[in-house]
Amino acid sequence: MRFLLAAAALALAACGSQSVMDSVPEPPPINRGVEEQPQTLPSGLQLQFTRRGINEELGRPTMDATVLVHYEGSLVDGGEVFDSSFARGEPVDFPMAAVVRGFSEAISHMRPGDEVIATFPGSLGYGARGSGPIPPNAALRFRILLLAYQEPGQEPVAVAQ
Repeated sequence: MRFLLAAAALALAACGSQSVMDSVPEPPPINRGVEEQPQTLPSGLQLQFTRRGINEELGRPTMDATVLVHYEGSLVDGGEVFDSSFARGEPVDFPMAAVVRGFSEAISHMRPGDEVIATFPGSLGYGARGSGPIPPNAALRFRILLLAYQEPGQEPVAVAQ
């Protein structure tokens, strides 16, 4: 995943387009934490919102968007963390199409400032091929904080708006 995220970030930089990261304040303003019940979507993705952004009028990114997120990925079995932008102290921006389906589907349900715990089966992750430390068909859990997103040809949408 790090390779895909790094490649996506490099591709965006090479395009010369405005990066979502250019317009996002740090740290983002966050509403109070919430204790919502997990919801399971028809795809098998389970979402549990742990925070809601301050501006509920902001839209949600489409699968065509580029997003700026903090995330931490772990295996459901054993809980081993395999990657964390939180630990690196650097959010990551990438096109939604550049990551596994469960990750992008989770983000498509979020507004800037929202934080979720997304849990999904291997079929929404790396499937039978696995990837690096992620074994084949592994169920994954991601903590995701959406900071901003940008649709093609539009201005970035960020938590400070």
